Amino acid sequence: MTNQSRHTLARRAPNTLARVARARKQFGSRFLMPYYGSGSGLTGRSLDRPIGTITTVARWALVDGRHMRMLTPAECRRAMGFPENYQIPEDVPIAHEMLGNAVPPALAAHVIDQVRRAA
Repeated sequence: MTNQSRHTLARRAPNTLARVARARKQFGSRFLMPYYGSGSGLTGRSLDRPIGTITTVARWALVDGRHMRMLTPAECRRAMGFPENYQIPEDVPIAHEMLGNAVPPALAAHVIDQVRRAA
């Protein structure tokens, strides 16, 4: 993480800190967690398992030791299985919106395969 993207956990809301503490017990010091605290936002997620839904707004945060930051659009693109050369806008909110509205390549291929089998 660059110094610009690192944010200490000390400035986070008490509810966020409580979610981080719960996730640390299960996943250690480095894990993903939904930033917002509803639904699946109550728990963290191991970096060894697939990420949850990429939404149209930045939702996933990486907790690394005492630091927490939101995933970048490029990281979300990778997590969704898009190739590195898949172009996304430089404007971060627009990039998140486009990725959140996208269908991951592997899922699209699976749907097409199922339609072909059924035809």
